[in-house]
Amino acid sequence: MDASSYEVYEEHLKHLEEQLVTVTIENQSLVSELNGYKDKESLDRLRAEIEIERNRYKKLEEKFKKHEKDDIKHIQSFDSAQGWVDVSIKSSSSDEKSSPPPKSTKKRVGRNKKFDLLWRRIVNSVYNFMDDFTEEPEEQNENEDGEPLTVKQLKANINRFSSDLKPYIDTIKGIQQLLAWKTPSYTLLMFMIYLIAIWHGCFVSVILFCLVVRMMVSYLNHLGFQIKFNFFQALEEQKPKEDSSSGITDKFSLVIQVARKVQNGLGAAADGLEKIQSLLSWKTPVTRKLFMMLFICFIMSFTASMEHYSYIMGIILGIKMFIINYFYNRYPRLKRRYDSTYKTWQQLPTTVECEQKMVKSEINKFILSDTETTSEECAAETSSKTKKIKDTDAEFCQLFSLPNSECPVSGWQGGKRCSLVNKEKSVLSGLKNGKLYLTRSFLCFERTKTPSKKNIVVPLADITEMSKAKPYAILPGSGMSIEIKLVGGKVFTFGAIVYRDEAYDSLIQAGIDQALPWATGVPLNQDTLPTSSLRRRSSAKSISNFTWAADYTDAD
Repeated sequence: MDASSYEVYEEHLKHLEEQLVTVTIENQSLVSELNGYKDKESLDRLRAEIEIERNRYKKLEEKFKKHEKDDIKHIQSFDSAQGWVDVSIKSSSSDEKSSPPPKSTKKRVGRNKKFDLLWRRIVNSVYNFMDDFTEEPEEQNENEDGEPLTVKQLKANINRFSSDLKPYIDTIKGIQQLLAWKTPSYTLLMFMIYLIAIWHGCFVSVILFCLVVRMMVSYLNHLGFQIKFNFFQALEEQKPKEDSSSGITDKFSLVIQVARKVQNGLGAAADGLEKIQSLLSWKTPVTRKLFMMLFICFIMSFTASMEHYSYIMGIILGIKMFIINYFYNRYPRLKRRYDSTYKTWQQLPTTVECEQKMVKSEINKFILSDTETTSEECAAETSSKTKKIKDTDAEFCQLFSLPNSECPVSGWQGGKRCSLVNKEKSVLSGLKNGKLYLTRSFLCFERTKTPSKKNIVVPLADITEMSKAKPYAILPGSGMSIEIKLVGGKVFTFGAIVYRDEAYDSLIQAGIDQALPWATGVPLNQDTLPTSSLRRRSSAKSISNFTWAADYTDAD
């Protein structure tokens, strides 16, 4: 095979490869289009669009036929009366000159044509207006998630957003500098203008005049005049250093930085919205003060005109913004002590703080007071307990939302491994492994290391009976379980406890120290049963950190 034939053969192969590529691309596009048309929703959408176009075509056809009939009638009536059109047609066909129609006829024909054009425009506008009320199928956006995430696009959008947001941020900072008396002469001038505007009742007019001036300056800059005018002091621009060589580490740090800012910004916004919600939902005593203030203002609005109220409120607001806030911002200690607005905002709770407050109030109902026999021992161990709380028991108290005084007693630090036994299920599915903790007022069962409803809290005051148990008869020996019965009749069995007898004796001793009937053997008095507190708890809201023993259900 010579060189020329070989080159021809290579060109033929290249041509075949190009054809093959084009064919595969066309096949892929056709397959994608076919899959799109196979979709039921797209077919319904296409049918609806076809039906709409068909109805629109019918309407247009009817309009066209109607206009044709009107034109024919007008021409025939004119022919029968004057015969001018026939004469003109014949003259055009035979090329013969005919006498022009009279002037009165021309005027009447012109008027009829104008009327017809006007009528057609009115009819078309009415039909177009009626077409606007026709229903159209909703267009489905295939790319709802938008463009894919890329560092380049993310950085470009951040730069765009920051550049577009910069004028508004500069305006806010300029107002802050004005109220902070950075330029005393200018701030004093603005304060005097503000008081004069409030005194004469033209504050809104002054604001509108400032907006008009700002728009005029922007228009002159648009025309090409270089006018630098601002109501506030211009801030110095700090241009960031541009680094052309950005590696993977820089890109990753950029994403982390943006995510941190978004996280902190959303957190602060959520805290503000939750505080406003707590203010309006009567969760704090501040709501009562706000209601009384609004009610007094409502009553006073019937006794005086709005001009007096606007004058008084404007003077008070100006003194607050220009004078009082200056001293508060300059001396933070003065602000923390006397600024009622700042103190009220700081006292408003968020949703998490409201939840914690509710949990704390529920737990305080079941905290047992120190008896006379154990008060000396507790007083002697107070300092040692506080030290242990900081090191080992703080996580436990935080997990179960318990106060620091309810740390595990001696011998129960770190918990005792056990399993919560459900006799109604099989052996494998009826065991829930975890740890058992004993505090001064509660018996806590920990299934997870995070706050969850799987964790159980048993108040010692709700226990009516405690005994050693053997849940399954096939087990050897006397068993390794402890069974407790609550006021409502619910029974909990904690099995697989190593050194079960020591744990049982410790529980009994804790009940004796608190003079509880199930430990001392004194018969229960129906008048002193803790059912009242149990009922109060059952009517309270659910707690997400743990589950009370009376409300626990083995759902998993």
